[in-house]
Amino acid sequence: MKVQTGEYSSYSNNLIDEHGKSKVWLWDLGPEEPLPPTEPDPPSMPTSDPKFHLENLRHKRAVKRFEDELLIYERNETEFQHWHRNVRGPVELMMWSCDATDALKHDAKAVADGRQKRARYYVSSRTRGWEKTKNLGLPNGVEPGEGHRENLERQLAGHKEFVEILKSDPQFGQESRP
Repeated sequence: MKVQTGEYSSYSNNLIDEHGKSKVWLWDLGPEEPLPPTEPDPPSMPTSDPKFHLENLRHKRAVKRFEDELLIYERNETEFQHWHRNVRGPVELMMWSCDATDALKHDAKAVADGRQKRARYYVSSRTRGWEKTKNLGLPNGVEPGEGHRENLERQLAGHKEFVEILKSDPQFGQESRP
């Protein structure tokens, strides 16, 4: 709430206004489709070769790493399928600035490390200071998903319901009850 203290001076005593300044909207494009790991090849040398046992030991270790990679692949595949079945495309998320900074930083690190091919999070044009971003902040050729449209419809329905309840309130609304 802004309080006018003079002709050219005012102060704000409402923390809600201040909290609103630290909100950041990010587009979440969802997880990438994971690639299955490659199975290690068994040793191709004859068992009579003295290095066969060493190669066999290395193969067993490689199989153990392969099994671990398969578990990670299974988890990533489940997340990918869940996203595309339920969310169906990019959605806009509200985060506090510290959380958004972490998400963008970790996302950029994952791309740099080769764990992802592309960034998952992009700053939305709803974010203060990013209003002039083209395509709502999404990369070129990417459109908001069905889940985002449904989220907007739910927000609008909730706002309309709130306005109707406020109108029928005997103390704060315009309509009065008998």
